[in-house]
Amino acid sequence: MVDFLKQSLSSERWKTYEDLALNSQETAESLYARNTIYSKELYVMLGGLEIVLRNTFHEQLKEFYRKEDWMSNYKLFRKSHKEQIDKATQKLSENKNRNYTIPDLISELSLGFWIHLVDAPYEQTFWIPALRHSFRNKLGPPVRQDVEVRLKQLLRLRNKIAHLEPIIRMEAKLMQAYQSSYDLISWVCPETANWFDSINDFKKVWKEHNQLEIGKTK
Repeated sequence: MVDFLKQSLSSERWKTYEDLALNSQETAESLYARNTIYSKELYVMLGGLEIVLRNTFHEQLKEFYRKEDWMSNYKLFRKSHKEQIDKATQKLSENKNRNYTIPDLISELSLGFWIHLVDAPYEQTFWIPALRHSFRNKLGPPVRQDVEVRLKQLLRLRNKIAHLEPIIRMEAKLMQAYQSSYDLISWVCPETANWFDSINDFKKVWKEHNQLEIGKTK
């Protein structure tokens, strides 16, 4: 047993991997290492999705509402979204002495903010007139419910990774999540999806530890 890791990472965290190791032929150390590698490689694609999503959503809404600061129209938003915008603008005002730009605000708003713009209550105000056009490279029209489910599943995974949780518990489903993030980016821009796919080793690492036959994501 690697005692220094157990001490450094806490016995409570380490016990999670010791318990997982009981049902496998691997050690807690190897499982923790693989979880860390999965998290690192998946974050490349998920980070790419976040940037692509917020930029394309902003562009579509800016075009539809014909103003760069379209989010200044608070009548469009539910209370939770208004609060997130207020919080972001307050933080930027404090950090930049009120001298912030719209791109600063776009970056400051969380991934959850952007994903929840595809919720059902926004179908008429955001999805139909604007956001669905973000996915113009999808074969067939994008379905809001499908996009919503995919994005929220990926948001949960991204948050697990950000909090260093044991995503290896869902190892068999990680390739599906990777594919889903790839698909969403490719519906916006196939070349960008291919680029993010080329700069991470998730598929290689996952396949080394899973005997399932997987196809290409391209």
